[in-house]
Amino acid sequence: MASTAAYHFAASLLRLGRKAGNLAKVREDLGRVVRLMADERLVTFFLMHPLVPAARKREFLELVSESEVVMRLMKILVETKNLAILGEVYSQFSAMAGKDLGVVKAVATTAGGLSGEEEARLRQALAELTGAQVDLTVRTDPGLVAGIRVRIGDKVIDNTLRRELKAVKERLVSS
Repeated sequence: MASTAAYHFAASLLRLGRKAGNLAKVREDLGRVVRLMADERLVTFFLMHPLVPAARKREFLELVSESEVVMRLMKILVETKNLAILGEVYSQFSAMAGKDLGVVKAVATTAGGLSGEEEARLRQALAELTGAQVDLTVRTDPGLVAGIRVRIGDKVIDNTLRRELKAVKERLVSS
């Protein structure tokens, strides 16, 4: 469950991004900063360390953030010692901004992953199905054995071997 603070930061960021007229740029920039911090733990350590002067942190944030709005958010999170909720803020903001930008989030789960070409074809098919740009996340679950399950919001498209076997079992039991 998202924290109240993360929600309020995300809502404020959404308003500022709309006002600046660059919501897509803000979303892209914030996503890049979140990935940088997830991939490079030293960045998080640097920004959270109490002995690193605030001026040095601000200089660094100006280098990694292309958007003024994202840079201001990062400065506030660092100064208020709320940097730990950045991932939550991004998740909330991304969902809110996605609605404005006509983007839907989809999660596809497969037994063994997808090639780049398969992922592109799936993204295209989902875009045609939804009439929106698709932000696709692909996960693997070896328990599926074969097939694919796609979740878009509260809708699920389940074309897995597990579901097929369950359907066969139900037909056999009911006969």
